[in-house]
Amino acid sequence: MSPQQLQGMRRRRRDVRPLRVQVRDWVMEILVRGNYATGDRIPTEEELVDLLDVSRGTLREGLQLLEQEGVIRSRHGSGRYMVASPKAIALDITRLRSVHEFLREHSIAHRVVVLEACERGADEATARALELPVGGKVISVERVHRAEGVPIIYSIDVFPESLATTEWQPADFEGSLLALLESRWGVAISHSSSTLRAVTLDRKLAARVGVKPSVPWILFDQVNFDAQGHPVVYSQDYHR
Repeated sequence: MSPQQLQGMRRRRRDVRPLRVQVRDWVMEILVRGNYATGDRIPTEEELVDLLDVSRGTLREGLQLLEQEGVIRSRHGSGRYMVASPKAIALDITRLRSVHEFLREHSIAHRVVVLEACERGADEATARALELPVGGKVISVERVHRAEGVPIIYSIDVFPESLATTEWQPADFEGSLLALLESRWGVAISHSSSTLRAVTLDRKLAARVGVKPSVPWILFDQVNFDAQGHPVVYSQDYHR
């Protein structure tokens, strides 16, 4: 697909998400609408910069997200190429929904076990993700989703303590966290920024979850934002 054929893909609306995330989605839309297949070379940086009206640095940040998601791969001196179906990736990753909703939509009967829900001080990673001072008060929720007794998702969700304007109990987090935030505390999640990578759990954590340390997981490291672009929830979801 030539740049001339892609002119209709220019930015069309205001969006409060980080620009690199918007660029990632715009490029994904180009790949989906252009029917790019595995092995195809995607448009060049020059074509995409002109098409999307962004700087080369911002474009590269968006392309890096697609590389981290395994959609494209860079070949030195040759360009970037498709390595996965953009349609499948777009359906699975870009649609914002909670783990609880994801399992329900796929008719996976599961049980949520809340391992711990507590107030604590934000560590450096959490403070950076939620734009809080190190040590700032947060609520941390650690859960395991089990299907037929087998752990399939292990998650840690952290959000500012100030958002919980009423009392809560650990059992409150046995359902969808996103639904709880909106229905009880009026905090609506608008969009998210995610990266993913393959990991294994250390022995102590694996024992806590109930799996062998050698079991591979896919870690979704995600920051959820409200409509004003403020970070609201920092999530680490481990999927088997």
